[in-house]
Amino acid sequence: MGSPLQNKKEQMMSNPLSTATVMGILNVTPDSFSDGGQHSDLDAALEHAREMIASGASIIDVGGESTRPGAQPVTTDEELARTIPVIKALAAQLQESDESAELELRISIDTRNAAVAQAACAAGASIINDISGFTDPAMIEVALATGADCVLMHMQGDPQNMQDDPFYVDIAQEVGDFLLEGAARLVKAGIAVDKIILDPGFGFGKNLEHNLELFLHVNTLAQRVHDAGHRLLVGLSRKSMLGALFGIEQAQDRDEASAQLAAALIAAGADMVRTHNPFVTVRELDRIGESVAANTPEKTFIAFGSNLGGPVANIATAIVQIEELPLTTLSKLAAPVMSEPAYDSNQASFTNTVAEITTHLSASALFTYLQAIEVDMGREKTRINGPRVIDLDVLSFAQQTINLPALKIPHPRMSERAFVLEPLAEIAPGFTLPGGAKLTPAEKLYGTVTAQIPLDLLKSEIATKKENLARATQFQNRLRNDTQINHDDWTAIG
Repeated sequence: MGSPLQNKKEQMMSNPLSTATVMGILNVTPDSFSDGGQHSDLDAALEHAREMIASGASIIDVGGESTRPGAQPVTTDEELARTIPVIKALAAQLQESDESAELELRISIDTRNAAVAQAACAAGASIINDISGFTDPAMIEVALATGADCVLMHMQGDPQNMQDDPFYVDIAQEVGDFLLEGAARLVKAGIAVDKIILDPGFGFGKNLEHNLELFLHVNTLAQRVHDAGHRLLVGLSRKSMLGALFGIEQAQDRDEASAQLAAALIAAGADMVRTHNPFVTVRELDRIGESVAANTPEKTFIAFGSNLGGPVANIATAIVQIEELPLTTLSKLAAPVMSEPAYDSNQASFTNTVAEITTHLSASALFTYLQAIEVDMGREKTRINGPRVIDLDVLSFAQQTINLPALKIPHPRMSERAFVLEPLAEIAPGFTLPGGAKLTPAEKLYGTVTAQIPLDLLKSEIATKKENLARATQFQNRLRNDTQINHDDWTAIG
């Protein structure tokens, strides 16, 4: 491995996503949810910090209080004893390093305690990462006095109760409003606009569905944050949502998924990523950057199904949302079919289709986006194989085989589904499985196709959805800019 400076310069030349800032997590606590006790010794903490810097982290975020769900606060003296020696020693090492200034290496203090923040900045930290959102006026005073950058995060409740019963009407809007109102409060107090970094707080007072909706709308949130002159930081590293999504029980085993989802959010507009494993994160950013630079996206096939409301309109909505995903393009679309319900006959017939898309994202990130679209459209998974507003399945992803507990690619049941095989054959007659084998229909097929639906009907619905989305976006922008809205505008949106 070359020097950190050489590595960073090479990354910037080859990777269009390399402008993303990587913040490495250094927990010096005995009880953090994934690495408690591993770096509580000073020498171990410094060694891990050096490893993260060598892997591409330009910020080391030192935390002395666990904020996992249900965690109890620690005393100020204990938090100081855990963090200040590490920050002093790390700051001294960075000051002695010839590469530190050119790499713009910095230390962040992860704390809710103004006294700890004050001592940390005196010891060498230049960023205050406050999960309580700078609601304590004393923390704002510390930031003003020290000139530190401010990471302001959204959290509903506090670590002791935040996961008890989180509730939102429109999480993306509410989180965005909270962050921008908090930023405005900092600016009013005298903090420079470009010193404010906003964090939506994945996993802090949010259940899986909330996290997925937030994930889907990070692009919009990033635009709002950038319009206000701030930066957006995202942190999904080793979160329980990854365990729920992919069935990965151990937090330490979630680094690949963490990196892949974080990189997708950087592609969606986020500026910074907070991670336990900078090496894996930078590697995924590099992979995407190289794929974009070489224009070599992966080909994937997605199955759509719906039997509630207006099924064709539902599928059109999902397609429009997929086309909005970062670094993702719709290539082909099969004519929809109507089919008998598979596995559970006590429900209405389904409308199905298959699309080919190309993407520079990972399979895990794409899967997460599809799950998020299902949540956003109101799917309720209360009955196995039961009625649904929308069902989105990854049938295949390039020639990859993935065998996670909750994500298996190629889809293990596609060969037995008539409602998948027919539209898939229309757009990919030469479809092959990983290794080059042809997809052979199973002896027993489910979901018999009963009727064809003209592709033009679906395309018309897609066009209508896009027109409505454009109007809604224009409307929201005018609302944010306090532009006068008349009755005709409301009618057009409605």
